[in-house]
Order: sequence, then C-alpha cells, then structure tokens
Amino acid sequence: MSKTESLGIRNLEAVHYYVRDLERSRTFYTELMDFKELGKSSGELKQAGRQKSLLFQAGGCNVLVSSPSDESARAARYFRVHPDGIGTLIFNVEDIEHCFSLLEKRGGTPITDIQRYKDDGGSIAFFSITTPFGDTTFRFIERHGYRSFLPGIDYYEKAGGGQNAFGFECFDHVTSNFQTMTPALLWLEHVLGFERYWDVAFHTQDHSKSDDHEGSGLKSVVMWDPHSAVNSQTMNR
Repeated sequence: MSKTESLGIRNLEAVHYYVRDLERSRTFYTELMDFKELGKSSGELKQAGRQKSLLFQAGGCNVLVSSPSDESARAARYFRVHPDGIGTLIFNVEDIEHCFSLLEKRGGTPITDIQRYKDDGGSIAFFSITTPFGDTTFRFIERHGYRSFLPGIDYYEKAGGGQNAFGFECFDHVTSNFQTMTPALLWLEHVLGFERYWDVAFHTQDHSKSDDHEGSGLKSVVMWDPHSAVNSQTMNR
C-alpha cells in the first residue's frame, strides 16, 4: 500500500485535443470510431476563448476537440510549435480543495485559482496546472450534479453520431515520448504522487543479443497512481 498522500484522483475523465480541422475530427470520431457527438461550444465561449469546440463521448471516454478562430486562442499558440495534439488532460477528483492544496505543497504550478460554477443540476469546481509534458496542462475537476461537461459547452437536445460499437469503457493509460525521462518521472512521483509500476528496455545495445545491429534504444517506464489505477507511460529513445 502506498504511503504517499493521495490527490484523490478518481479517473482520467477526458482529453482536450487541439486540431486545425474540426470537421475532419467530427468525421473521425462519429463515423469511424462510433462516438456520440454530445455538444458544442456556446457563443459566449467561442467569443471569449476565440476557438470552436465539439464534445464526443463513448463509454467513459470524453474527447473535447477545439480549433482556433484567430491567433489569440490558446489552440493557435499551441500550433505555433506543435502539430495537432492534446492540450489538456482532465482528471476527476474527490476533493478539489485538498487536491489544490496538496499540489501547491508539492511544488505544482497552478495556472489559476479554483474556479466554481453552478447550474440547475448542481456545481462544478476546477483548476489547471502546468506540467513537464511540453505545453500540455492538467485540469482537475470536482463535480456535484453539474449537468454540462464544462461551462460554455452546450449539449444538443439529441446526441448525434454513433453508439460505441467498439465498446470503449475508459481511458486506460497515457503515453508520452521524451528525449530524457528523468524530469517527467520525478514530477510524476514527487508532485502527483505516482509510483513506478514497471519498466522495460526494447532492443537497446546492452539488451540486444544480435551482433548486426544496436537496436532502437527505446526505454519505457510506467508510473501509476495506486489510489486510482491511472497509469502514465513515459518513453525515450
């Protein structure tokens, strides 16, 4: 049993993906992956965030996809140095105050204070932090009956798209590639409270038995949160 105090992560609830072509993503998720299209960004959110968003869901997997409408949007700033990719991982937590306090104590870097919203169903509270995963941030959310996915996302009266023909249930793990893994591993351990689960080296020179090649040099380490079974796989070559 882990002796590290838990952040109270329940699960990886969603990924927020930045894309240049929103319609291409709609075709991919609804027609190829059989996700439902649940909603889209409200007029207020599009104006404030300078980007358009669509929300897709299959089982417990939520994918929020956003495309910038001008160069001031966060997605546009992301595209200055990256191709299409994940801008935010969204984790559901038990107690937002506890999570925020513990991350600050461990040296985490919040982007905002805790933000709170209410609707006719209940409340939601969340905040985001920077990470060593490039320009990808982590958002932590506590929900109590809040009807929408996030403030500014309007659900359709009737969801479009598929019926989860492939049986998606949840996000199992996240994989990231690094030129050097140690900073990310230390951050996952000392800030998030994750523990090393296993590691492996694929065809590195010291592991390969063949004399005619040196191998790929790929090494992989899996870190996990023993309280929630959320896994993070980091790799370098």
